[in-house]
Amino acid sequence: MRYFDYAATTKPTEAVIKAMVESMRAYAGNPSSLHSLGIHAKKRYNQAKKNIAACINADKDNIVFTASGTEANNLALKGTAERVPKKTILTTTIEHSATKNTCAFLKKNGHHVVEIPTDQEGFVDQKALQNALKVYDVALFTLIYANNEIGTLQDLDAIVKLCRKHGALVHIDAVQAPLHENMDMKAIDCDFASFSAHKFFGPRGIGFLYVKDIATLAPIIHGGNQEFDLRAGTENLAAIVGCEAALKEASKKVSKREALIEENAKYFLKRLKEENIDHILNGPPLFKRRLNNILNIGFYRQDGEKLVFDLDRRGFALSRGSACSEGSIENSHVLQAIGVPKDYIDGSLRFSFSHRERKEDFDKLIETLKILIR
Repeated sequence: MRYFDYAATTKPTEAVIKAMVESMRAYAGNPSSLHSLGIHAKKRYNQAKKNIAACINADKDNIVFTASGTEANNLALKGTAERVPKKTILTTTIEHSATKNTCAFLKKNGHHVVEIPTDQEGFVDQKALQNALKVYDVALFTLIYANNEIGTLQDLDAIVKLCRKHGALVHIDAVQAPLHENMDMKAIDCDFASFSAHKFFGPRGIGFLYVKDIATLAPIIHGGNQEFDLRAGTENLAAIVGCEAALKEASKKVSKREALIEENAKYFLKRLKEENIDHILNGPPLFKRRLNNILNIGFYRQDGEKLVFDLDRRGFALSRGSACSEGSIENSHVLQAIGVPKDYIDGSLRFSFSHRERKEDFDKLIETLKILIR
């Protein structure tokens, strides 16, 4: 099976698996226990948190572990809304369902939520954002930094400065970013950022929220006093160690990895053009402010769902969009928001790859697409 669904999940590396197994064997105690086994586990937990923070240029006390990027998004949004319930939350029209549906929940429960539109490449309309910041008493602007469907990378510098000017906090969904750039939280200067280990060759079931100031959040899970009283529950030390190992690996050789990805992206688009396969690239052009490993391609008057199944039967794993939305009979809300034409939106597929694929993988994919698209 040739894998073109890296935006959905990545397979843990051998180094990650080894680190997790060793952790499960070596640390039997509960990190919250006061006996020697618990203290031994707590020391390993603290070291992992310190190393994870270092990878994103943050401090250990800025990291709150969660079970996923989805939970991290929920904590940032619900935790802010709980603290300042009468203020407005701003979001965008192209968010991952983890943010989109959390905002819908908040709105249903009486919170004021306003969506900011984007242009046809998925970039935030900064004039609309500025106007909303002037009109409403805004607590938080939440946006996906690296879009999981079309690859758009938002201009965080301009957005954060604009929000700071109006006293609004900023949360970014940075789940897709760590494999493609070294995240520097002190330089970005946002208030919250969500991460998920399984997007950078780590285990599923572990994520974390970067929190600039713990005092800005209220907890959404109650129980013990783990994670600065923000996330109750016994720490999943093996998964945390796996996250640490994966992020340390992901932080190395980023430029080399991206160069290989860019070559793959260029080659794939070139071959589509050479074979006269009628298509459009949804989102920003290649090499503009975007992730070049996520290519959302709209094929002219095709049934995207049928294409995914037919490609799977021929040995190619990919998706129509977000894995969290697969099974929906509607077209992606992201593609609708950026105005993808009807003739292409139904046949839009997301090809997400890594630095590991070779030209022959793309050649085989093109050959198969030629057979399926007539």
